Amino acid sequence: MKTLLYFSVSVALLFPHPTLAAESAPAPPITSVHTDDHGVLLVNNKPFFPILLYDAPLDGATLTQVVDFGFNTLTVASAREAATLPAHGLYGAVHSGAKGQDLAGVLLAVGVDSPALSFKTRLIEQTSASNRQTAANCPGRPVMNAIGYWLNEPQGVKAGTLPGADKYEEMIAASIDVAAPYLYPVPHQPVDSVGDAVQRARNASGGKRMVLPILQLFTWENNDRYPTPAELRCMVFLSLARGAQGIGYYTYGSLHNPKHPMPVELWQSVKPLNARAAEVGEFLITSTRDESVAPAKATDRHSPIRARAALHGKEGLLLVVNPSHEKQTESLRLPHAAGTLKPMGDGEEIELTNGVATLMLEPFEVAVLRYTLK
Repeated sequence: MKTLLYFSVSVALLFPHPTLAAESAPAPPITSVHTDDHGVLLVNNKPFFPILLYDAPLDGATLTQVVDFGFNTLTVASAREAATLPAHGLYGAVHSGAKGQDLAGVLLAVGVDSPALSFKTRLIEQTSASNRQTAANCPGRPVMNAIGYWLNEPQGVKAGTLPGADKYEEMIAASIDVAAPYLYPVPHQPVDSVGDAVQRARNASGGKRMVLPILQLFTWENNDRYPTPAELRCMVFLSLARGAQGIGYYTYGSLHNPKHPMPVELWQSVKPLNARAAEVGEFLITSTRDESVAPAKATDRHSPIRARAALHGKEGLLLVVNPSHEKQTESLRLPHAAGTLKPMGDGEEIELTNGVATLMLEPFEVAVLRYTLK
């Protein structure tokens, strides 16, 4: 991950919108943070779905806008900076050098970025030692490591050079509290690579530790293109479909890059995207998988479509994502569902025929559907 830079330029000034939200409600002071046996983050013993932003200035106008856009966590350089965030409705992810007694605003401690790129020998031993020091600086907070999914950046991204198990699964299993795979595929790799990275990280701990992917809001080089709003939305919900328990975004100064500024429509798309991601994420972290939902046809098992069904009591949520460049049709069997699938938000209801729903998704389209058990 590129080195973080902090600027005094306000995001709100660069990306104005008609009105700024009224002052947000303060976030409760943090007294405890831990993850449960399924990797869900618990803040003051309540499930918490983080939506994190790297590389944001901390001026008042910016903080107002990022809260309005649905972020609840920012990366900061110190516990002292994190202590100022709860008044604005935010928490901090504090970088490894930080020390401080006031941890009421600290959600996560941030350990060394890209361990496989930082430590050329004794990777697991050195990552573990570094994270122990980070934990000592921020006691009682899980340590998050941003983990590069391609080796050697950006050349490895262009070439698709993936880490082996020794630099990914084995390291995560042995050394990492919160795995934060970061990968910025556009325009060099398929969007579906985000799902692969999340799934590999999730599998590394047997689903017992938190996975919080960091997604692309910048370009590697000025002649590259940014993700489209549809691609970014696809990356977010693909991550959730593959088991992520939070979402992060990385801007690397793209909010302030006069040579290659982020498209306004991309940044503006983040607000409704975060609102829906929070709604879906909060349902998923308080539910259990509905293992009865499966492709209705053998051919669908090889489809690029990614789906996840979850239950909270008798209420179900079905998340379906098409990460491909082509329109896809898939049939899913929901043997215990009653009646119809109701879209979350706008959209036409989908009838179940003998317990089967047939879905047609455009490239990078996401469907979020609700159902009820019989």
